Parts: sequence; structure tokens; C-alpha cells
Amino acid sequence: MKYTSTFFLPLLLCGTVVLAALVNAAPPPAPDDSASQLIESLGCRGCHRIQDFGGSQAPDLTAIGTRLTTAEIAEWLMTHPRPGDSQMMPSYSTLSAEDIDKLSSYLYNLR
Repeated sequence: MKYTSTFFLPLLLCGTVVLAALVNAAPPPAPDDSASQLIESLGCRGCHRIQDFGGSQAPDLTAIGTRLTTAEIAEWLMTHPRPGDSQMMPSYSTLSAEDIDKLSSYLYNLR
């Protein structure tokens, strides 16, 4: 009986140390902060709900990546509103290609 406790006690201690290391491991990387800041500076959450925060006047964008590709999101951002549209969403055609890519990638990855 003494041999069993002598063997299992260090094994249990090692397992506890490994588990503690896994729990304290660095969290996964945060979404691109510049894209998140761009979302805030453009006021997207004023109308759109994104991850349980924002308005309700426009569609919830939380799972838009399950419905549209990155290219489709980018296209929508650049070409909206189309002539004759009476929607309130502003055009983002004046944003740089880099900013459009950031926004569309950020929104696509909200799945």
C-alpha cells in the first residue's frame, strides 16, 4: 500500500501542475483591434447589433460570416447604398481598400 501512494502522489502532483499551466496559458489572440476600432469609429453599432451590443434598427451582424463571404461583405460595404436605395446605411466607398479588407475580414470571422 505504501508503494502505491508513493507512486501516485508524485503523478497526481505532476498532473496538477500541468493542468494549472494549461489553465493559465495565454488566451487566444483577440480580433484585430484596428478593425474593432474602425467599427466603433464608423458608428456601425449605432444601428447594428454586433456580439450582443449595439442597435436594432439594422440587421444583426454577429453571424454575418455564416451568410456571406468576405468578398460579398466587402462588395456590400463598397457599393451600398446603390442609386435609388432609400436605406440609411452610408456608403463606405471612400474607405481605403485596406480598411474595407479589415472590416470585411472582421465581420466574416464573427461566426
